[in-house]
Amino acid sequence: MISGGILKLFGGAIIAVMLLLILRRESPDIALTAKMCAGVVLSLVCVASMSPIVEYIAEIGEGFGVGESLSRAVEVLLKALGISILAHLTANVCRDAGEGSIAYYVELGAKIEILILSLPLLSELLDLARELLEIS
Repeated sequence: MISGGILKLFGGAIIAVMLLLILRRESPDIALTAKMCAGVVLSLVCVASMSPIVEYIAEIGEGFGVGESLSRAVEVLLKALGISILAHLTANVCRDAGEGSIAYYVELGAKIEILILSLPLLSELLDLARELLEIS
């Protein structure tokens, strides 16, 4: 069965495309702003539809007794996903405006930020590996 969230996303995307086609013909200068707004709204619909995933992962973590560390990992994962989505939207807006090189730097900055964000998890993973090696 298809969820209501995905139907909202598809319907919103079709409506946005139709409106953008009209705006590009009638008022091209407003079309870019409208496109950015549509992208933000559609992104929010996608993020809102992720709540069952977060709840499921939290339940799994509680079942295995790793709730806190799994919670940190999920938090980092969701932040990384958010950075990725925002960077992708921003880079696409830059490309649509004819600024491909700026889009590249937006994507590069996002990759660096995600790497920085994941460093504490890498540290925890290395600590766990060290403990496992000491036990053996």
